[in-house]
Amino acid sequence: MKKINIILLVSLWFLAGCNDEFLDTFPKTQINDENFWSNPSDLATYNNQLYAAYFNSEGFGRGGFNGGMLTADNLSDNAYVQIPGDVRLGIHTSNNPGRSDWNWTLVRDINQMLENAEGSPIEEAQKNQYIAEARLLRALDYYDKLKLYGSLPIIDRVLTEDDELLYASQSSRDEVMAFIMSDLDFAEQWMVTSAVPNRFSKTIAQAYKARIMLHEGTFRKYHALGNETTYLEEAAQAAQAVINSGEFMIEVNSDYNALFANINLNGNKEVVFFRDYDEALQIFHNVSNIITHVDGAEFGGTKDLINDYLCTDGLPIGESPLYKGDATISDEFSNRDKRLAGTFAQPNTYFVGDKLFLNTSPQGVVNTASPSGYQVAKFYNESQDVQAWDRAFIDAPLIRYAEILLIYAEAKAELGTITQSDVDMSINQLRTKAGVADLMLNATIIEDIRRERRVELAFEGFRYDDLMRWKQGSKLAQPVLGLKFNENDIADIESFEVGVDILLNEDDYIQSNNTYAFDESKNYYFPIPVNELSLNPNLNQTPGWE
Repeated sequence: MKKINIILLVSLWFLAGCNDEFLDTFPKTQINDENFWSNPSDLATYNNQLYAAYFNSEGFGRGGFNGGMLTADNLSDNAYVQIPGDVRLGIHTSNNPGRSDWNWTLVRDINQMLENAEGSPIEEAQKNQYIAEARLLRALDYYDKLKLYGSLPIIDRVLTEDDELLYASQSSRDEVMAFIMSDLDFAEQWMVTSAVPNRFSKTIAQAYKARIMLHEGTFRKYHALGNETTYLEEAAQAAQAVINSGEFMIEVNSDYNALFANINLNGNKEVVFFRDYDEALQIFHNVSNIITHVDGAEFGGTKDLINDYLCTDGLPIGESPLYKGDATISDEFSNRDKRLAGTFAQPNTYFVGDKLFLNTSPQGVVNTASPSGYQVAKFYNESQDVQAWDRAFIDAPLIRYAEILLIYAEAKAELGTITQSDVDMSINQLRTKAGVADLMLNATIIEDIRRERRVELAFEGFRYDDLMRWKQGSKLAQPVLGLKFNENDIADIESFEVGVDILLNEDDYIQSNNTYAFDESKNYYFPIPVNELSLNPNLNQTPGWE
C-alpha cells in the first residue's frame, strides 16, 4: 500500500497554520446548503478541514519555539530543560493548568459531518469510508482529552442552544472509553484498505487503535481501575493486524538517525503515517533552529536517559564489561547502542565543533549549545541548517513501525502471554538495527521492553504519557543531571565558576538548579479550566484539583 502523508488541501493547511480563527469558523452556510452532502467528493472536502484542524498541532507543531513531538519530551525525565515549564516543575495550578484541551470545536464539526452524512443518499460503503475518517478523528481527539482529565462529557450530536448536553456533567471513564471504542471499531471496519494520498487507511486506523488501547490498558492496570485485560488484548490484536499487513518493515541495515533527517518520508517502510512538510507548498516548521540555534537549543538529554542505552552485548552499563565509564562523552558512547549516537551529538559530529557548548557559558555562546551537554541531534538534517526561522521542512513521523512492534511486545508482556518468538519479531528487530545483542525472554521482560521503548522513541513525545500510564510520576521529582563536567568536552571550561555559572553534584555531573515535584494525589490528571466550571456548574473539577 502506498504510504500515507498529510498534505491536505494546501489552502486549508496554510490557513490552519497561520490563523487560529480558521479552526473555529467552517463556512457552515455553504456546508449546510441543500446541495451539499450528496456525493463522496462533498464528504472528502468537508473531512479535509477535520484533518487540518486535528493535525495542525501534531508532528512538529506550529513553529517558533514549539517543536511539537520533539519538545513534548521536555515535560519528562528525558529532557534537561534550561527553563522548565510549570508542569515539569509540578507547580501548575487550577488557574494556570499548564496543559489544557477543553475545546469542543472539532467534536462539534465532526458531529455535524456524521449527522449529515448519515442521511446522505450516497451508497453505504462509499459514505462509510468518510464517516470512518471522521469517527477516527473524533476518537483521537476524545482520547487526547481523556488522558488529561480522566472523565468527559459525551457529546455525540450537534448541540442546539437549548440542548441539555450544553450543561452535561462528565460521564465515567468506562462510558467514555465505550464511546471511543465504538468509533475505533467503526473506523477499522469501514476504512479503505488502500487509501489515496493524504487520508487514513485501515492499517493506520489499526495503528492508532493499538496506541490508544495500550495506553488505556496499562493506565487501568497500574492505577487499579480494572478491566485492563480487555484493552491490552485489543492493543495486541490491533498491532498484530498492522504487522500482518506486510506493508512495513524495519530496515535493519539502515542508519537510525537518517530516518529522522528525512525531507520526504513517502514510501518509507518504517513509517506508518507521517505529516508532510513541503517547501514548495510553504508548509514549514522550526525544528532545525530549535536544535541548532543558540536561542532555540534550550534543552538536552538527561544523564538518566543516557544511562538507559545498553552496551552492545545487551547488558546495562552497570553490568557490562564493555562500558568505558563517563569521564568523557567519547568513553560514555563507546560500545553502546547505536541509537545513543544517533540521538545525541558528540564533538565533531553533526553540527558540533571540537567542544560542546553549555548555555550558561560565561564567555557567551556563538555556537549551538545545550544546558546538559547532551546535545540532541535527532531530526537534524544538514541541508536544513541554512533555513531561516520557521522555514524547515523535514517530515514528521507520526506513527513509526517501531512503535507498533513495541506496542505488540508490551501488550503481550503485560498479558503474560509473550513468547521468545514474539520478542524476536519485535524487540530484537530493533536491537539488530541498533547493534545490540538479542533480548532473551526473562523475568524482567516488562522493564526490558520499557527501556527499549524509551531509547527507541526518545524525543518523539511519548515519555511523559508513558510515565503517567505506568504510574511512575515520582520519576519527575528526581534531580536532573547532565554530562560529567570535564575539560575534554566542555568549551570554555576554565571560565565557569562552579556554584555561580554552573551547578555540579558531588560527582561532578552538571545538575539543574531547579526543584522538581510531582504530587501523586493529583498530577496524573489536569484541572478543568475554571472558566469552564463557571459556564457549566454541572461539571466536576478533576479530583485533587478542587
